[in-house]
Amino acid sequence: MTSPTNQPTLFEQIDLYLIDGMPVFDMNGDSLGDVKMYSTAAGYLMVEYGAFDRKNLYIPFRLIRSIDPNEIYLTHPKATLTEQFTEPPKIRTHTEERLVTGPGGVMTSEKRDVQMVESGYDDQPVALNTVDVSEVAGQLAVGMAVYDNNGNRLGDLTQYDIPRRLMAVEKGLVNPRVLFVPFSAIANIDQGDLTIYLALPREVIVKEHGMLPADA
Repeated sequence: MTSPTNQPTLFEQIDLYLIDGMPVFDMNGDSLGDVKMYSTAAGYLMVEYGAFDRKNLYIPFRLIRSIDPNEIYLTHPKATLTEQFTEPPKIRTHTEERLVTGPGGVMTSEKRDVQMVESGYDDQPVALNTVDVSEVAGQLAVGMAVYDNNGNRLGDLTQYDIPRRLMAVEKGLVNPRVLFVPFSAIANIDQGDLTIYLALPREVIVKEHGMLPADA
């Protein structure tokens, strides 16, 4: 018989079993929806719910009561979840100065933008992504295609502001939608294909970066 001390913890079970499409139930066993996507780094589930008007919930991992290979049960009732978790976790960017080894072994200062989010595990700030500002600035070019972390095209890079470390991404010809994306959201730049890949899903980018920041 397996000793209780050898049983996997809840977070180990999440790591073992969590996949897109899993059904999610509230504390009373009522169906909430299915896992649309998730981030183990940030500790959140995105759950799609609603029969006709489909919407997303952003559920922190700390609200998971149990998980097995077939389903997830949460610790709160549906009414609370659909009222309190309709917005993605707030993502903030701050700049760090780091000392790195340069040519000839000389220590030089490097600026990096770091994306921080409130962890879905324990409410503490956690770093999602970090970028070398000078390296990113040297690779950007107007006209590059921009994709989210799931391969969805968000539009084209039409402007970028190096001092404010901000990109304008536009999609559409007649009434273009503009997103104002910080450099810190960039996961990778492919200069050969003129493509920028972001570290976040489209839903989060549209909600978080649909307006020019007040301090920009």
